[in-house]
Amino acid sequence: MNAFSSPTSAPMQPPPIPFPSKRASDVAFSSLSGGLAVDIAVIGASVAGLFVAQGLSRLGYRCALIGPDPPLLRQKSGFDQRIFAISPSSWDWMTQQGLSAAIDAARVGVIDRMHLEAPPWASPPPIVLDAYRAAVDQLAVTVEQSELLAAGQQAVAMTNVLRLKESLLSLEPEGGGANDGLRSIRLENGQQLSAKLLIGCDGAHSALRQLAKLPIRQFDYQSTAVVANFEIDSHHRHTAYQWFSDRGILALLPLPGLAMSMVWSAPQSYAQSLTVLEPESLCKQVQGFIETLGSDAPHLRACINTPASFPLLEILTDRPTAHRLLLIADAAHVVHPMAGQGLNLGIGDIIELLEVLSGAGARHDPGSVYVLERYARRRAEAVLAISWLTRGLYQAFREPLPKIASGFANWAWSRVAGSSMLQSFMVQHAVRQGPR
Repeated sequence: MNAFSSPTSAPMQPPPIPFPSKRASDVAFSSLSGGLAVDIAVIGASVAGLFVAQGLSRLGYRCALIGPDPPLLRQKSGFDQRIFAISPSSWDWMTQQGLSAAIDAARVGVIDRMHLEAPPWASPPPIVLDAYRAAVDQLAVTVEQSELLAAGQQAVAMTNVLRLKESLLSLEPEGGGANDGLRSIRLENGQQLSAKLLIGCDGAHSALRQLAKLPIRQFDYQSTAVVANFEIDSHHRHTAYQWFSDRGILALLPLPGLAMSMVWSAPQSYAQSLTVLEPESLCKQVQGFIETLGSDAPHLRACINTPASFPLLEILTDRPTAHRLLLIADAAHVVHPMAGQGLNLGIGDIIELLEVLSGAGARHDPGSVYVLERYARRRAEAVLAISWLTRGLYQAFREPLPKIASGFANWAWSRVAGSSMLQSFMVQHAVRQGPR
């Protein structure tokens, strides 16, 4: 996979975001009652919302994208606070959709190798996952949130998506009789919109999920993710690092040039002490901690942005569907960032949904019970697998295990660390995350 080839002889100047988009004519979406009527309404102009809306429009659905633009500008220098690791399968789909062509290739990082370090109370050597030894092109690419938003906004602007930038206000009760084939919502400006299917892409605190009263299961990790970007003194060799310790899980991801992005999932009290530090002090604190763990990671020279933080929760919907309503991406599932699969799970949702909705049965009624149940069955296993993986690793490494469990964990880690076959299996599984 050549992730960074350009279809033009010279790179184009990337546009700013919000991308100046055309507005589809309201007349084309008007109903006889005077309101707006579409086939599918996507709630939330997030990365997932933008990606799914452009995909639905390409399939020929009359689609509306609802919600204000995220308040994030495309970076001219430095990097976003939020960096995402995108699997090869997800990147391949983005390339097929033309989304990756709108991302500035000079701002895309590559992960060819990953070092996983066991906690200091355990004895096994590090696990090293290597793309070359596993015969794959890359383990992942790293992309800033603003670049993903720019790509999605540009794609939406090139389709016939009806863009409504008002927030969702209310969800009308389930229809009956003549309205049974539609579900209606009302926006903050008083406008009413009806659709055969409502898709929630409005994040972990989804307003659509709350209005539909869909139950969730929530697990509080009692931790906070602290994110920041650093300048380094030598090239990272496209290597990512992750340490499990008594102070949480620290990960460094390679960025273009001499820079790396940090995600430190730390206990709340320790995370609070990190977020109040000035950038220079934070850099010294993180570098000092890495040195106590022992590693060949590049030396951190300077923190190049103000750190940010967000609480770590796992949120899973018991069922992501209701009457003519579907939740995807963070609105349906939020997982621990240690495996870097949150966005990939969301892209996997989109790929499966577009495949289901491309079928002949869905064309007539994309919000039918049959269509929604088919999608839900396809995604249940992938979501639960990532949930079990992240919860299991968190429980295993947050503190010393009982003697028997600790012995088994050390044995299992040592087997993986010493087996290129098991490492290749892990890589092959990881690079497939996204579509399935």
